[in-house]
Amino acid sequence: MKLKLISTLLFTVIVSMSGITQTISIETVAYINQYKNIAMQEQIRTGVPAAIKLGQAILESQTGKSRLATEANNHFGIKCKTEWRGPKIYHNDDANGECFRVYDNAEASFIDHSNFLKTRTHYAFLFKLDVRDFTSWAFGLKQAGYATNPNYPAQLIKTINDYDLAQYTLIAIEQKKKGIDFVITPAPTKELPPVPVQATDTIITVAPVVQPAPTKELPPVPVQATDTIITVAPAVQPSPTKEVIPTTVSLLENTKVTINHTRGILAIKGSSLLAIANQQKISLSKLFEYNELAEMNILDQDRILFIEKKQKYGATEVHTTQGSETLYSIAQKEGVQLSTILTLNPSIAKDSILPADQKIRLRAEAVAKTSSKKSKKGKKK
Repeated sequence: MKLKLISTLLFTVIVSMSGITQTISIETVAYINQYKNIAMQEQIRTGVPAAIKLGQAILESQTGKSRLATEANNHFGIKCKTEWRGPKIYHNDDANGECFRVYDNAEASFIDHSNFLKTRTHYAFLFKLDVRDFTSWAFGLKQAGYATNPNYPAQLIKTINDYDLAQYTLIAIEQKKKGIDFVITPAPTKELPPVPVQATDTIITVAPVVQPAPTKELPPVPVQATDTIITVAPAVQPSPTKEVIPTTVSLLENTKVTINHTRGILAIKGSSLLAIANQQKISLSKLFEYNELAEMNILDQDRILFIEKKQKYGATEVHTTQGSETLYSIAQKEGVQLSTILTLNPSIAKDSILPADQKIRLRAEAVAKTSSKKSKKGKKK
């Protein structure tokens, strides 16, 4: 009887399959159910496999229980780097007192994780791999320096297999073919404790937010011997006296992003562009200019909107199309000026719908050649 009364907060089921023992945590399953849609949507947007994203989030955030996850909404252990201009938290990692990013919510962390991988040249080779090949992605992440633990690939692959995370990669592939976006329900906000400040640290404390009303405890779900995953979807409802967060959105309104060293936000269809410009403290004309948009009052669709001028060249040499893209949509995804992409790809019309697997140039070969010539001239001197 005592065994049946072990904490309902961490209920572990041991499943034996072909001599392999898997440990499945209900807490982890609930975590997966909370964030699987944003992981699949990000796969469609950027090409980062949903299985990899969920597996990394589970490991890096300790299923949402790590200090960085609970105090900074940072589920991937992403450090500040030079381009980060948002709030910061200091945490001991490979070295003492390292700087990590602080996000408004967990979903923003999932989005920034995609942008972080997509805009750094040493991760570019990963996007040439098959999105379904999570084994190669796991070893590639280690090779590129994402983690210092030599066992990181094995741990990531085991997590993906234990929780059958590969299924979400396949679902995202099918949904992309149908042109269907995933409905993303933001995680319930948690009251973030103030970050302790050390005498030698300069730190921005995360402001506490209103905590939703407590949910009723769910009984453990019975598991059959053939099951490898348990579906648990706890529903969290805010207190009726507080402001209610919208239950479903296709993108997270006003979530800050940085793509190719350029700041922007995710804005949803129906938003007032004048209101967005005022909120971001730029003129409406600049908002149109930075995003190469025709003038409009109300946003016609969910979009990435940049609040500063995009870079002239891409972070990578080429963009491989994923189907149903245009040169304009690629310019926004990559944070590159449309004029550059049109110049580098003269045979493609601006509004053409591009097939999958087409290579779109983002950088001019002339840049590299010019640099090389200057170097040679220098040597002659």
